[in-house]
Amino acid sequence: MIYTIYAKERGSAPADDPHRPSMIVVHYDLPTIPPVPLQTGLTIRILALRPSPSPPSLDGSRGPPHYTITETGVVGTVETIRTMEETVTEFAVKNDNDQSPAAHAYISIQHIPGVTVRLNLWEALCRRVFLPPLPHTRHIPLELDAVILRNVTRLRPERERRVRHDSEDDERSEDMIVESESLSRGE
Repeated sequence: MIYTIYAKERGSAPADDPHRPSMIVVHYDLPTIPPVPLQTGLTIRILALRPSPSPPSLDGSRGPPHYTITETGVVGTVETIRTMEETVTEFAVKNDNDQSPAAHAYISIQHIPGVTVRLNLWEALCRRVFLPPLPHTRHIPLELDAVILRNVTRLRPERERRVRHDSEDDERSEDMIVESESLSRGE
């Protein structure tokens, strides 16, 4: 099963692959709780979160963050834990999508055992033994009230509203369905 996760792109760097010099490694922060705790061997699809303007609130306070998502082309298996800190764990994902310029993705997430991260016995033992010297260099806050707006292109059932885009040069039409989803603990 492939699990979809929503992540913020932090940056990218060349993959240093002499056979494919155009390949990159992309770094992501995961501010939302994944559908299952991240662990080695898990197959995931990464969708990038892009900040979107939040609608104004009635009382003038700042509401929950709003994001739109875009396809990253990263679909692959979590191979290993790259780094562990006191509050952050970073996983390495090998991208199996040959059409994507990303060879690997590194996903950093706040370390909450059983909620955001699941470690096998060996990984948990290493974390416990090396925990005292593990540094605390950065924090990745979880945005439990984030609102994610998705543009989904797919075949439409007859009962859904259709938005048609026609041009004189292009006879194709595209059906777009806009969904919104509010992420909260346990969803």
